[in-house]
Order: sequence, then C-alpha cells, then structure tokens
Amino acid sequence: MVQEQIEKKFPSYFENFEIPEWAREQELEVYRACATQKADHESFLNSFEENGFMISAGGASDDPQEYSLSTYMKFKDVKRFMVMDSRFGVPFKIAKGITRPIHGICLETKEWKSKLGIKYRGSHVDWWLYIGAKPYMEFEVIENEN
Repeated sequence: MVQEQIEKKFPSYFENFEIPEWAREQELEVYRACATQKADHESFLNSFEENGFMISAGGASDDPQEYSLSTYMKFKDVKRFMVMDSRFGVPFKIAKGITRPIHGICLETKEWKSKLGIKYRGSHVDWWLYIGAKPYMEFEVIENEN
C-alpha cells in the first residue's frame, strides 16, 4: 500500500537512548501481535507508548528496546509471546507485513545484541518508528500459518 512521504524524524523521547548503530532502513517480512485484534494504530504502538509513555517494570530508560515496535520474523515466536502476555486474548490475532523504510529503521535484535557481546536467541526485530509513521498500513491480519 502506498503512503504519503513523512519526515524522517524520531519522537523527542528518543533522546533518552541510542539507537544501535547497525539499525538501518530495510524491508523484513515480520509478524506483529495485535492487541486490538486489528492491524490499526493502537496495535502498532512502540513499547514506550504502549506503557503510557513509561519504562516497563524492570526496564531501563536507556534500553533501545523500550522504545521500539516489537515484531518477529518467525510466526512461532510471535505466537509464543502472545501466550505469555495477558493483553492478548483468545482468539489471537497476528498481522503479517513488511518493515518498510518509510516508517523507520529496524534491526534484528540478535544482530545488535551479539555485536554488544550479549547472547540472544529468537527472531525478534526492533523497529524504531518516525513521527507520523503508519506501519499498520503494511500489514494484514492473518488467522494462522502452518
């Protein structure tokens, strides 16, 4: 879906942390858990906004993951996340789409953590969104994938 061009500017609260230097504009096919059971604005808030503009319990204000939109490259990983998080009721709704550069920059979590000497397994992708981004426009809710 085509979207109007937006300014490549991050929210002011991004000053609280440093985006990993390896993050870049790239297109990755990913899955997103949909709290509203739709591919809409509310289901595509970054973690900081989801938490009411607060750091999550046990989180750190300089942790890049506190400010990214969480997506997953593997269906099984997003499904596992949804089972563990009580915000997502049954039936689960998962959207599939592409991390288009018009919306922000992204990086596989295992890539940036490994460069910092931190072991990480999984297919999580951090996506740092520009102001006015509408990433949900690139996604479609799917029922299941085998």
